Amino acid sequence: MRPNARWPVPAVILGALLAGAALWAARAFPAAPVALWGAIGLAGGLLLLCGLAELLPVRDPARRERDREDHDERGAMIRDKARARAGDVLLWLLLFGAVYLFFFAVPKWVNLTLLGLACVKLLLDWAFTAWYRRKF
Repeated sequence: MRPNARWPVPAVILGALLAGAALWAARAFPAAPVALWGAIGLAGGLLLLCGLAELLPVRDPARRERDREDHDERGAMIRDKARARAGDVLLWLLLFGAVYLFFFAVPKWVNLTLLGLACVKLLLDWAFTAWYRRKF
């Protein structure tokens, strides 16, 4: 399950070169704006860190085992069911909150916002159900 390993090595090399060039240029050309060299050095450092972050976990056997466990079918099904149940609980909390706040002196937009969020959740449920029926 190794991801595309083509970009991390050039990214690490390019990031190191950019960061090094920014450090050298900041000392060689002190009259140039510092923000320019700082931005180039920051971009190089971020590129270097992203490339290293992509390369290092691949060689960690414990990380690979955790990834394998996280992406198995049973674990994915359990997480999907838990998300669906959490969405249902959130829907009922939104509806209960809208009804509860209706009886107090709260602005009408608060109730309408809660009801709107509940409607958005119901529409998303309907849309994803139709999409998954067509897909599978």
